[in-house]
Amino acid sequence: MNTILFKTFILIITGLSLNLCFSPLAMAAALPADTSAKTPPVHRVVVYYLHNTFRCSSCNSIGNLTQAAVLGGEVENLETGEESRVAPAFQHFVDQEKLSFSFVNVDEPENHHFLQNFQTSSKFPVIAEIKDGEILRFKVLDRVWRLLEGENSRFISYIQQNVHDFFKNL
Repeated sequence: MNTILFKTFILIITGLSLNLCFSPLAMAAALPADTSAKTPPVHRVVVYYLHNTFRCSSCNSIGNLTQAAVLGGEVENLETGEESRVAPAFQHFVDQEKLSFSFVNVDEPENHHFLQNFQTSSKFPVIAEIKDGEILRFKVLDRVWRLLEGENSRFISYIQQNVHDFFKNL
């Protein structure tokens, strides 16, 4: 806030010394937008889906089902081919930017650290509690491959229960 006041003061002084007249709207437009509302909270939960560049249909399904379990959305059952809708179970956390989902291609050099941070190979969802940019705890959801066959509801329940447990202990 002090920076904005200082910049406004400088604009006014500069304008007066040059015999210019600035309207308040013109001065406000010249100031940088307040970006503080766009920064994520310092304490949050992130669900990552770690994958390789090449993904088989099972890998794609794990990523899509995990994303739907966290954010809601359309999913396809591998066995029946039928599509169903998953309701967003954590919308209030997503809206508050306390929960997010991210696909992470660990074949890209800038993402290699995820494998070391989470002590895993790729092709797994990982839930991580992050505070001030530091990973406090994480869980590799390694049961997804066994739950992939059968009903999507078991897979989605597994993901959602683990996310819920993370928020319970936040």
